[in-house]
Amino acid sequence: MSWNSKTWAWVGKYFSINPLVTDGMPVVGKFRTPAPASQGKYTYPKTSASALSNNPYFKRDTRRNFPRLAVYKQQDLALLLEGGVVNPSLPDEAAVDKVVASTETKPLVEVLNSHKLYSASKLPPIPQFGRKAAWRDSEDFVFPNDGSYFPMKVITM
Repeated sequence: MSWNSKTWAWVGKYFSINPLVTDGMPVVGKFRTPAPASQGKYTYPKTSASALSNNPYFKRDTRRNFPRLAVYKQQDLALLLEGGVVNPSLPDEAAVDKVVASTETKPLVEVLNSHKLYSASKLPPIPQFGRKAAWRDSEDFVFPNDGSYFPMKVITM
């Protein structure tokens, strides 16, 4: 006798704790929505990736789309910190015949020691994230008065 027969199903329901629990399989003969094979074949939407012209594989290959590596030498960084002009990546057509005077590059340590980048009046930039935070002490917090060391300070926005 098979374990899947009606007799064993009746025995399982009789001795089970909750006879209404099912195994999740739909019962044959019950109405299912949507019915199997009632929906049409799925058609994929047309996108620019499905076009054949001007669509080489290397443009669509996201697995190898790594960020490009940028290498800066200390001389380049020292020139930028002094306020030098960044060299353009592509030369201008009119600038082909011009003679450009080369600038003297200093070592980075000398540039950093020559002047302070940040001071109390000239602070480094911080992100604002769309709003300015105004901090104030919380009035609803009560400090413990038992003489214990309590270094925490509650601040609300």
